[in-house]
Amino acid sequence: MLRSLVLTSSLILGLASSCSAGLLGHNVNYRRSIPHDGQYIDVNSGNNATEWWWVQAGGPAEDGGAPPSLHVTFYQGYPLTPLRDAAGGPNAPEFYIVLNGAFPNGTVFAYTLPATSSSVTNAGEAVTGTWAGAGVFHNSADLSTFTVALNAPELGVTGTLEIQSNGPAHFGCNTTASPYFGSAIPAGAELNAAEEIFYKQLGWATSQPGGPARVDVTLSGSRLQFTGQGYHDANWMPQPIDAFMDDWYFFDAQVGPFDLSAVYAAITDTTRVFNTGFLEESGSILQNQCSVQGSRNEDKISITPYGLAVDEAFHMNVMQGFILEYTLKNGDVYSFNLTGQSLVLDQPIYHRWVGSAVGGKVGGKQYTGVAMYDWLNPSLTPYNP
Repeated sequence: MLRSLVLTSSLILGLASSCSAGLLGHNVNYRRSIPHDGQYIDVNSGNNATEWWWVQAGGPAEDGGAPPSLHVTFYQGYPLTPLRDAAGGPNAPEFYIVLNGAFPNGTVFAYTLPATSSSVTNAGEAVTGTWAGAGVFHNSADLSTFTVALNAPELGVTGTLEIQSNGPAHFGCNTTASPYFGSAIPAGAELNAAEEIFYKQLGWATSQPGGPARVDVTLSGSRLQFTGQGYHDANWMPQPIDAFMDDWYFFDAQVGPFDLSAVYAAITDTTRVFNTGFLEESGSILQNQCSVQGSRNEDKISITPYGLAVDEAFHMNVMQGFILEYTLKNGDVYSFNLTGQSLVLDQPIYHRWVGSAVGGKVGGKQYTGVAMYDWLNPSLTPYNP
């Protein structure tokens, strides 16, 4: 549910607020001097922390088929408690790679590749992540190229993904100094335990906000090969998401000369709703802000869901699309319609769509492109029709 976002959001079920905020980062070591895409915290069996490097690529649907996509995440720890429980609880592998997506014929896939170890090293700004027995990623020193090499032939997975960045690396709050959301805290606000984690200890660094992508992987003998658009970022936090957040949407699209992303987050036990808006045109940033919803009249984003549907597999309400509207500091407005065409990840607490996007400056030329967006809902009550 998009809490108090727009009138249409009332169609979705209300959120429970039973998540416990837990301990604030106990046994977590935060590193200080690191490159943009490097290792920010130490994840180990003695804490509940998690850090991950996320990369995705999607292409347009052709000839009545589905939009092809590949999503790859290099994990240390578990972002959701139910995922750790399902993977074996205290015996779950600490390091692993998750990939999922869809072939052009609509067939979806999902793989988990356990790793025997994980290391993230750097030479200046260049960063290399090695998940032994599963795969490797590399970010170039100028952050222009991000590559993934998957190498788990015993699990049927090999191949590569590469992104060439269209624009500069960034953090989420229009700053080059901090990857945290603290600047969005209203002046004088008292934070609850969940907000303390969200605003001060959940990190987000985007090194490839969008750009051309090439995918060539073999999955259980079937080759997935396409060119499209890609995106890469990294996140880290001292506790699983379900310890401090009820609802999270992440949006990413490439539409003509525009690369855009947005986040909507409903934090546990508070009425304050958080969002971010990032928009660049031909490599120039038009907006990069984070804020509490309703706190601004300009330099803001509005996120409007539409098209209520039912996920029959889990009897849950889902939205078929979203309108993202960016209002710049100078009053210019850009609007984009993101429509989910393929549900490539369908779980009770995690959905992911790939589809189409159309939009541009209001009153100006309109473009078409590729959209990808996720919904994490760790506290949503299932829908019973």
